[in-house]
Amino acid sequence: MTRNNKYSVRGLRRIVIAASTGSGLAVLTVTVPVLADGHCHVHWDKLNLSPQQSQQIQQIEDGWLKTYSETAPMIADEQQRLRKKIGEHCDQLEIIQLHNAIDRQQMQLRQTAMMTFLKKRAVLNDNQQRSLEVMMNAEINRRQQELNPGSGQSEVPNGVQDLLERVHNAFPKAADR
Repeated sequence: MTRNNKYSVRGLRRIVIAASTGSGLAVLTVTVPVLADGHCHVHWDKLNLSPQQSQQIQQIEDGWLKTYSETAPMIADEQQRLRKKIGEHCDQLEIIQLHNAIDRQQMQLRQTAMMTFLKKRAVLNDNQQRSLEVMMNAEINRRQQELNPGSGQSEVPNGVQDLLERVHNAFPKAADR
């Protein structure tokens, strides 16, 4: 990733794995954080950051990239092991334990990604935070139109709106600080 003040919020990629169980077929949906090239980009440079803010955001991003580059390959290796185990005749409990371990690692990485975003957001002043919210809502709407052309839905889905509201309320207003 280049250091041109264009950072991206991490997306999620879903991998579906079919697993044969004693009573039938189970489908596991595994969610993996990935770099979101082509996904919800946050153009931090459009938020009129001060040099100090840019530096702080870059330090936060560098920490995320370090964590991601250390954790993502471990998750990928574990997923590869899981795919092999599913194809083999082995104990179902072993498959479930491996799946649960992968799920925990992914959850920790997703939590780190969210905390990274919140730390970056905390660097912004109130006007920049409002601009960020507008930018993200526009990006969500654009992606939604891309995924559902002709749907005509211009509102942010309730689940996403709820998430944005929780992120917005995660930090007290400037007057409360």
